[in-house]
Amino acid sequence: MECKVYIENEIIGTVFFEIIDESMGVISGELKVNTNYKKYQKTIQKQTEEKGISNSENFKYRIVTNDEIETITEGGIGISDSKEFNEIIIESAGVNLSDWKKIK
Repeated sequence: MECKVYIENEIIGTVFFEIIDESMGVISGELKVNTNYKKYQKTIQKQTEEKGISNSENFKYRIVTNDEIETITEGGIGISDSKEFNEIIIESAGVNLSDWKKIK
């Protein structure tokens, strides 16, 4: 499912999520960033380097479907952005996939 990713109320990119662990409600995908992301990138990369991921404790990440429905995530949202790789991965756990699948 394609979604928009926000920090607070500012969109930082889009992602096409795939379900990677249905039993745990885990979704993941490659974040396609926009120019707003550049404001946060150095901090996110530093958090990725130090902890392996920048998560909801660091920024108020939000996932919103193209139908403008915000995804509730019990396990939080995390972004991995390493200077060494050319892809930025976003993942979330604890998503109610039965509700999420209805939106598709």
